[in-house]
Amino acid sequence: MNRKSRQLLIGLVLVCISLPVLADNFDQARTWLERMGQAMREQTYQGTFVYVRGQDVETMRVTHVRDDHGVRERMYALSGPVREIIRDSKGVRCLLSERPPPDTGTPLAQTMFPVIPLEELDQARARYLFEVGDTARIAGHQGQRVSILPRDQYRYGYDFWLQEDSGLLLRWTLYDAARKPLAKLMFTDLRTGDQVDVSELESSTPSDKFVRLASGDDDSQPQPESSLKPQWQPARLPPGFRLAALNYRSADDPAAFEHLVYSDGLASVSVYIEFREAAKDMREGLSRLGTSNAFSKRAGSRQVTAIGDVPAITVQAIGNAFAGPVAAAD
Repeated sequence: MNRKSRQLLIGLVLVCISLPVLADNFDQARTWLERMGQAMREQTYQGTFVYVRGQDVETMRVTHVRDDHGVRERMYALSGPVREIIRDSKGVRCLLSERPPPDTGTPLAQTMFPVIPLEELDQARARYLFEVGDTARIAGHQGQRVSILPRDQYRYGYDFWLQEDSGLLLRWTLYDAARKPLAKLMFTDLRTGDQVDVSELESSTPSDKFVRLASGDDDSQPQPESSLKPQWQPARLPPGFRLAALNYRSADDPAAFEHLVYSDGLASVSVYIEFREAAKDMREGLSRLGTSNAFSKRAGSRQVTAIGDVPAITVQAIGNAFAGPVAAAD
């Protein structure tokens, strides 16, 4: 066997050895993420965390209790704008001193903790690399790092540090394809179980000051893709994104709109196609709200808006995919 053949053989052996490692990392990462999701829902915990987004820094306090009364949670800001969110069997109520701009498709109060669609991770695997890395001590707990790395510029990446024994989230970082941090969350103290002071579930703010958010059975919520057929079709989407859900009202309705949700298995983008009577009522171009990017454009008498926790290039590509006469059935 000559030198060139030996080098080729060694290379093939190294590839064969490395493939199971990548597969094992995906399976291990999935297990850790499943533990995180279950722990954040079902365990009792309480703590203070710092949330950093751009130049904004907020310190938040959260109490999450699961007991005979079900799941109850209260989260409120210790710094920055007034913000308080209560979740229990009565629904979700929030108190905000500042509201997001209208027509952005962003809920009044969305959780700062990441929500991973575990059932879609197999689809996401083609567009992200999953890694289980080193450990570190955070807020007095030993944490295991789990990373989700984007394979291209169309999506964000994530680092999670999870408490080794429970799977609770200790630290989280959202970053772009160049590994530039966009948002960070880190607990500075965290207690669990019997150490939690359940009296912190009670708010000192009168109940009539809270806004009750729409319930899950609101008819404006998008429905699974198979239950409806879209009236508008995109010409071309960024790789990996496909229609996941949609909702629309009839063109006979003066407030006619179509709401489509495209997902790559991890990230999702909402597309709103709305009727506008006059061009002056339409918005165009890119905008940003927190870590979400939005892109709006005109399409005849309709405004197309794409918004999601994805890079600007992604919402722009998806919004522009609804172009010209790729038009509605109406």
